[in-house]
Amino acid sequence: MKNKTELEAELKKTRLIIDAQPNIVIVTNGEKLVDANQAFLEFFGVETVDEFLEKTDCICDFFMNDGSNKYLQKVYPDGTRWADLLIQEPDVLHKAMILNTNAEKTIFEVKANKLISKEGIDYGQDVVVFSDITTMENQATLIAEMEIPILEINQNTTLIPLIGILDSVKSQTLMENILISIKEKTTNVAIVDIEGIIIVDSAVAAHLIKITKATKLMGCTTILSGIAPEVAQTIVNLGINLDGIYTTSTLKDAITLSKTLENEK
Repeated sequence: MKNKTELEAELKKTRLIIDAQPNIVIVTNGEKLVDANQAFLEFFGVETVDEFLEKTDCICDFFMNDGSNKYLQKVYPDGTRWADLLIQEPDVLHKAMILNTNAEKTIFEVKANKLISKEGIDYGQDVVVFSDITTMENQATLIAEMEIPILEINQNTTLIPLIGILDSVKSQTLMENILISIKEKTTNVAIVDIEGIIIVDSAVAAHLIKITKATKLMGCTTILSGIAPEVAQTIVNLGINLDGIYTTSTLKDAITLSKTLENEK
């Protein structure tokens, strides 16, 4: 059995290791901060955990959300706390957006583990690690935006040529960009050309339908062009309902249709 001096030495060594971590490491019960490393103190511009606690109890009070629900929330509508969600979904990529001392948005990947002793004693606390992924997120956003150009055909019509693979991330970026374009440029008709899409399956179709519904709510009509015969056959075989959605086989036909729709507005 280790004596008090040995235990204190081990604790000191552990603290030095944790403080040397570039990532923010905290101990929390989900509602109140219990302990934190040096990276945490530097990020929030405080000298001690007690100084932080004089301002607020939880790091979650600094969580931000851009309306996309991509980032952690302090408490979810069903009452689930942010730390509990991390424990319940260990294999899910959780991200948090927090303002630093310079009022700059910082994005973290967040992981947590329950604090349990070697003897199996549950202390009712979680060890949470915040890894700064801001640079990677910004690069990913830039690449995604570069891959999805929005071209103006005329004052009221835009063209979005899609190439490669349309996944959920790309679809979300596409929808956000289209909605911004509709708002800023008074776009009435958006032509989404899918001729360059490598695979058209039920997931891709779902993304496209979601986009058309979102644009409709903004008062914009979406035309899906580049529907090749094999793509049309795939859509039929999958039983996908495209009722109410304008489709054309070629971009030329889509542009002609857009002019007709413009004249009807």
